[in-house]
Amino acid sequence: MAKPQGRLSRNYRIMWCDDSGAGAASCNPPITPEKLLQLSFGGLEGSPVDALLYSIGGHDVYDYETKIGLTGAEAYVNAENRNSANRGANLAYLMRNHGGPLTVLTEQCHRLGIDFMPSLRMNENYSIPYDDPSYGKVRIEHPEWTIGRGKDLPENSTEWGVGRGLDYAVPEVRDYISSILIETIERWDVDGLELDFFRHPTYFNVQEAYSNRYLMTDLVRRIRRRMDEIGVQRGKGLDLMVRVPATVERCEGLGLDILKWIDEGLVDIVVVGGGFIPFEMPMEQFVEAARGTDTLVYGYLEGYRPAVDELTLRAIASRYWSAGIDGLYLFNFYSMPRDWKRDVLGRLTDREGLKRLMKRYETDPRDRFSPTGHLHLTFLNAIPRTQLPVTLRETSNGEGLVVKMDITEDFEQATGEGVLGTCTLSLLFDNLSSDDDVRIKLNGTDLGTVSRSTDGWTREFYQDSWNVYPSGTLTEHMPGASLDVDVTAPPLTSGINEIEVELVSSDSSREKDLVLQQIRLWVRYE
Repeated sequence: MAKPQGRLSRNYRIMWCDDSGAGAASCNPPITPEKLLQLSFGGLEGSPVDALLYSIGGHDVYDYETKIGLTGAEAYVNAENRNSANRGANLAYLMRNHGGPLTVLTEQCHRLGIDFMPSLRMNENYSIPYDDPSYGKVRIEHPEWTIGRGKDLPENSTEWGVGRGLDYAVPEVRDYISSILIETIERWDVDGLELDFFRHPTYFNVQEAYSNRYLMTDLVRRIRRRMDEIGVQRGKGLDLMVRVPATVERCEGLGLDILKWIDEGLVDIVVVGGGFIPFEMPMEQFVEAARGTDTLVYGYLEGYRPAVDELTLRAIASRYWSAGIDGLYLFNFYSMPRDWKRDVLGRLTDREGLKRLMKRYETDPRDRFSPTGHLHLTFLNAIPRTQLPVTLRETSNGEGLVVKMDITEDFEQATGEGVLGTCTLSLLFDNLSSDDDVRIKLNGTDLGTVSRSTDGWTREFYQDSWNVYPSGTLTEHMPGASLDVDVTAPPLTSGINEIEVELVSSDSSREKDLVLQQIRLWVRYE
């Protein structure tokens, strides 16, 4: 059957993922369609959001009116956990009286002129007790379908961490997941479908993942073929999206042959990364791979990086736009208030205006995830190593640690126009002593005397009730001591900047290592 012409309906400015189960866990039942729409669409009117994605579930328990999988309405009937009980009761009410969440959300999106796409977590991997209702039943009834085959593995090893995940090398797993995905496009007038390969990034036995790429490609081809058939029947294109890890190498190593998917035109949109290392991930790999094809590439923003501070979001967005992306994808921002969605998102998508807004560039910390627990080990298996944090020690040749930061500002033009303001470089340390002599160079230029502060840093993050619309933020303290210095351009330059940090001499009474935790650069304009 021929492919539908013009498969992509439009180039979305922002794709917005509602990963909350429509907030059903936070509402006392019954949830009305009006409340459901408020939770999913609250504040999106007048914002640059063009497409809404709704997470239909994970771990084999589903938040929609499926006829194939186990619904939360069934799984949580006798749940003792309040959130699970609310989730199940609200889903049951919507299914009984209004068709269900997908029925309600599809109709409302089209009324508002927003495209709607179900999103499936391809291998959710939380550390859920076997007897918890949210564990589902597929993996209990079929331990032979899991990566660990139900065996006892060395605790906190990578194999143990990913062992509860479904093994896509098993034909029955691919058939089961395909049936869930295809149901969502056959039964509802959706505009596309997202395969969320970052929730959570494990699909095969660690040692076999790379060689099993062809099996996941077979699954993607199966979904693509059925979507094209339905698209022809309906007279419209259906977009197939995939969300994948931050580098081509990590994709392939996990069993995702992303270059083949792009080259063969199997996917329309590639959303890059999980949002945890936005300043270091090589976005250009994906942009270059998609050049000359019909595949679009989207940059990922993750609220729980944390990245709710607008200065940080501006810097991330600037880096993404400079790399050549086609749009932005937001995850874990669904509860932000109306004004934030309209104003902040408007500034992030105004490419010209963004160039002259104050920003804060940062290095990416990887230590948000500890090597314990199924979820953390799954993420650590997918997220590339980052430059920091690192322990600083004296060297013998007068050269120190070099940290690279990609700063996508046109410093030359801004300086020529006289609009570049004060830029400040700040390095945050653990265990920095007043007797430590630390020298800092920027692109080979010694920055000389720097100021010291023991106040640490601050960052904006969600309040405790962050997933209840509308949520707010608060200022968190980050302990440590910092070295701070104002810098100009040059030595600042557009593109890769090298910051050399040398421990010239160390406090002789040191009991704890000196650790460079993170680096920030504030860029200001007049």
